[in-house]
Amino acid sequence: MNTMHILQDALQLANAPTVGALIGLYRAAIRQFGFSHFIVTGLPSHGQRFENLVLERFWPEDWMSHYLSRDYIKRNPVAMASLVLRTPFTWKEASMRASALGSAGDRIMREGADAGLKDGVCIPIPVRNALAGCISLAGETPITRKEALESVNVLSLTFASRLQLLVDRSRPKGLTLSDREREVLTWVAEGKTAWEISQILGISDSTVNKHIAGAMRKTGSVTRTQAVAKAMSSMEIAG
Repeated sequence: MNTMHILQDALQLANAPTVGALIGLYRAAIRQFGFSHFIVTGLPSHGQRFENLVLERFWPEDWMSHYLSRDYIKRNPVAMASLVLRTPFTWKEASMRASALGSAGDRIMREGADAGLKDGVCIPIPVRNALAGCISLAGETPITRKEALESVNVLSLTFASRLQLLVDRSRPKGLTLSDREREVLTWVAEGKTAWEISQILGISDSTVNKHIAGAMRKTGSVTRTQAVAKAMSSMEIAG
């Protein structure tokens, strides 16, 4: 893949008019390197749920359900490496770094391979409201040598930047919740009571109620359920 072709692809990504068009362009671009799947996500810190930080994915559904049910994000070698590395790396490199995990990390990688994610690379990216973020790409036999990884990095960074810009543009003007209000509403959406949320976040239940009230005021809602619905529709929290 020559440099001019990569720059042309990156330019198309940077000017994609919609999220749908952007995803189509990105899938076509990474397919040239043997990648058939990808996920764009933030990585959770204390009190955050991984599934609420996923921005976009073209990932096997069965594997995603299995991954979430086993809470693999806490032991996945690729996710762990994404928390400390700031440059692109291969899944093999991540597995080597996590050798101290022993069978836990190895098992996750083997199960992923059985689901069709046999090999891959990871591109660290910044993600709003997350400790860190990444784009993880996978395929049967992807090209992961250094020069290919550099090209995939350019394409992925452009894709991630455009994706988050398009998502931000879709937010209603004037509706901007604080990080804590988003966090509290996310737990309300999970069916947690104020007391349960206070225990999870390590704050008082009166403080939880204060943040909920603030979110209700900003969204023009009269109930917590309505505030959650409006926050989801405006993409302030994940649905």
